[in-house]
Amino acid sequence: LVREKTPRLRERHSLVPELLKHHQRQLAAKRIPHYLAPLPFRPAAELGEHSIEILIEPHAGIRGRCSRCQTPAPGYDRLPERRWLFVPLWGIPTSFCYAPRRVQCREHGVVVEHIPWSDGKRPVTCTMMGFLARWARRLSWRETARGCQTSWEGVYRSVEWCVEWGLAHRE
Repeated sequence: LVREKTPRLRERHSLVPELLKHHQRQLAAKRIPHYLAPLPFRPAAELGEHSIEILIEPHAGIRGRCSRCQTPAPGYDRLPERRWLFVPLWGIPTSFCYAPRRVQCREHGVVVEHIPWSDGKRPVTCTMMGFLARWARRLSWRETARGCQTSWEGVYRSVEWCVEWGLAHRE
């Protein structure tokens, strides 16, 4: 069985660069202050496990934005690389890897830049939180956590985030 599953996993990884190039073109067209690195992912063969890490770099020509007031601000320094859990691609756990910049805002001083795919210090992307919350409506939270290879608490916090967002944005 192991011999049969390995080629399929390799076939999946051969599709990932094409998908990521497509997303990179979409991000460039929108002039978003982040872009995928030239080698945008580290496949499972390099990591020794079944996962994909999407490497993200800041766009050199666009300033970071203050996380509090969203205004562009000059850079200050960079923090160590962090990982955010993203929606699994073809059942393979996927994460974003990015070293956030700190910016020097006129109003708020030195703060971490606004990160568009995250909400605060959560280690999960907003897309993944929505994904988990949608599946938690259909399955038990434990089954959702097992299927998405995350914890029960991650599903709980995702549902909580979606409920708070919905209450804040209702008419």
